[in-house]
Amino acid sequence: MRKFSLFLWVGLLGLLGLPASGLAGEVRRAYELQPGGEYLALDRRVKVTKVWNLLNVPVKKSKTGNIQSLMYEKLYWNWGAITPEETAMRQGDIYVISWKNRGKPRDFLARFEYRQTKTREAVWSQVDFSRHAHGNVRSIFQVVGDDYTQHGRIYAWRFTLVNGSRIVAQAKSFIW
Repeated sequence: MRKFSLFLWVGLLGLLGLPASGLAGEVRRAYELQPGGEYLALDRRVKVTKVWNLLNVPVKKSKTGNIQSLMYEKLYWNWGAITPEETAMRQGDIYVISWKNRGKPRDFLARFEYRQTKTREAVWSQVDFSRHAHGNVRSIFQVVGDDYTQHGRIYAWRFTLVNGSRIVAQAKSFIW
């Protein structure tokens, strides 16, 4: 029954002078349009290679013992914090996202959207603009200080690379 009504609908559009292929193109464009106003048009030459995150909070006791690499990472991100207030302003979620552009150098907008535990479905975002990006590039996003203490940990995230009005690469968490 559904197939028949679909054919009837397409036939009526043809009789009225509206091309059915134009309707399919409009539906496709509406589907590809993302909330930020960009079109999803993935590019094989642009790729998100690694997403690395660190929860930079003090740990009283570790079950796994003293892992030197994790201790170094926390020392690296807290370098220069002298007072307890400065250390508290550096606590939170840190995301380092590596991506690669194998094409010609272009301008990219790297957008990191995330949801936090205390604000539930509210979507927050941070952007990083890279001019003439070519080869391996790193984008660093930090949700630290008051943002972290007031809104909690990040539980879902999405990273998109935008060139002009096109989304050329995207990575997201399982929950997003």
